Amino acid sequence: MDVPDERCIHKKITPLGGGVIVFIGFNVACYSLYHYFWPDFTGHLDIGWWQAFFISSAILLIVGLVDDIAGMSPLNKLAGQALATVCLYLISGHQFNLLGFDFGFWGGMVFVLIWTLGIVNAFNLIDGLDGLCSGLAMISSVGLAAVFMFRGVPGDAMICLALAGGCVGFLRYNFFPAKVFLGDTGSMFLGFALASISLHAGGKGSFFVILAAPFFIAGIPIIDTLLAIWRRSIRKVLAHRDGNPGVKIMQPDKEHLHHRLLDYGLKQHHVALVLYAVNMLIVGLGLFFIIAQEAANGLLFIILITAVYLLVKYVLQIELWETSRLLARSNDKPRITRFKLIFYPLFDLLWMSLSVWLAGVIALSGQQPFHGIGDGAFQVFLWVMPVLSSLLMSKVYIKIWRNSVFRDYLSLMLAVLVGCSISWALVCLLTGNAGIATFNQLLLFCLFSLIGVIGIRTPHQVIREWCAVNHRHNKRNVLIYGAGTHGGLYVRERHLNHSVELDSVNVVGFIDDNSLLRQKYVYGKAVLGQLSDFNELVSKHHIDEVILTTAISTDNLSKLKQIAEQHKIKLMEWRAYTVGVH
Repeated sequence: MDVPDERCIHKKITPLGGGVIVFIGFNVACYSLYHYFWPDFTGHLDIGWWQAFFISSAILLIVGLVDDIAGMSPLNKLAGQALATVCLYLISGHQFNLLGFDFGFWGGMVFVLIWTLGIVNAFNLIDGLDGLCSGLAMISSVGLAAVFMFRGVPGDAMICLALAGGCVGFLRYNFFPAKVFLGDTGSMFLGFALASISLHAGGKGSFFVILAAPFFIAGIPIIDTLLAIWRRSIRKVLAHRDGNPGVKIMQPDKEHLHHRLLDYGLKQHHVALVLYAVNMLIVGLGLFFIIAQEAANGLLFIILITAVYLLVKYVLQIELWETSRLLARSNDKPRITRFKLIFYPLFDLLWMSLSVWLAGVIALSGQQPFHGIGDGAFQVFLWVMPVLSSLLMSKVYIKIWRNSVFRDYLSLMLAVLVGCSISWALVCLLTGNAGIATFNQLLLFCLFSLIGVIGIRTPHQVIREWCAVNHRHNKRNVLIYGAGTHGGLYVRERHLNHSVELDSVNVVGFIDDNSLLRQKYVYGKAVLGQLSDFNELVSKHHIDEVILTTAISTDNLSKLKQIAEQHKIKLMEWRAYTVGVH
């Protein structure tokens, strides 16, 4: 039985045995399919796979039952999941390859462990709302069935539909208000089944399809898991720095995706339906890319950019806020500064090496661009070293990027472009390969290098600015008088560079006596009007404080004080001086 605590959304004691029923239903359906309905079954998910899956999933079932009844530590539960995964790998006798690479026995085992444990725990973490986990698993199962039908293996599709059928039957009693829960037994089993089916029957696909496969199978659970690891890791570091009790990575919280939707005012069944719809969209896009294959690659870039924007805009508020706190507290530590001197060159080297390979795979339509380790090392050297040399000569590794300006980023971009041009010349000269595929590889390499090299140096500014715009609750709304140089200095120094200001101040905008600046943006903030508009702005934007950053006449100061006293607004003066030392 699940007894509610402070984290639980439900308020009554509820049985946890639903996972056992889904396990029985799925395996009975498989047994019937293989022995009675389709004795001559053809497909990757044959009776040998099912026998291996039944034994290994039974091990996982026992682990889940022990956890549901008596409780288990996260480490012990992870060990039980790993044991079930290794058993499936050994009994099934399958070897796996990805993008044409044969991992061998041990490499294949590591790959299967990472894949399976990731999806199992993703479904385990998302199971916090009536009908959510089983509904998402049902949608993913139907999506996989459609993939197998498209590939001409209806037998594998039947296995997926058996899993979907188990979820549908269980949803009758699990949707809000739930009469029974999956428990860890059921959520881990659903993740284990989807991970195993996708591994054994996935087959080869295009490069982008393979990369997107985990999100196609378990998009929402995986996103939710990655966000949980992100925010808990940052909070653990912050707690350690503040001398507070450590926050465990596996420690539960109430900030999962479904909790956030509940906080927006949605009801439980509405939250489940919203996440169902998003998961259907993910599965639908996955089907489209599998059907369209390489022709959909260009559209995939557009969708990825849109998805990243929507995630940042509507989902990542908590994670980015915690990240901004961590970055703000790291600025003045000499150890962090020394670390960055090593980090940036090392990151650039690894990123551009990956970009060479990735650009080659795409330019050659999924084929391997390297013929062995020696050829790969030689090509990476030809492509990467000129760019690294150009970056070194541009002195980009001795800049403090959190205080950088546009000119610094322009210099960085030009250094990458010059380096890529030299790389192209060397490749043509030393390899004699100047065909269209190599030119496409150059363009892609240049694009990926710019994204990584520039992107890694901008998170501080981007995150801090985003947090300043989107986290306005419990802050003082500040209006700046004077949109000139001193006003800009205040915005930069007090608002962007100081963690104290990040937590407590929201700069609404400027007021300035220059009427030509009205409704223009200066230093990223709007000039809302002149002093004559001050009274209206105070009411409209709920101003708590006014910062004077420029000279003001006696008459204007008197008017400002009068309105400030009327609305109980605090007046502050901020100045930047150049003082001679004698």
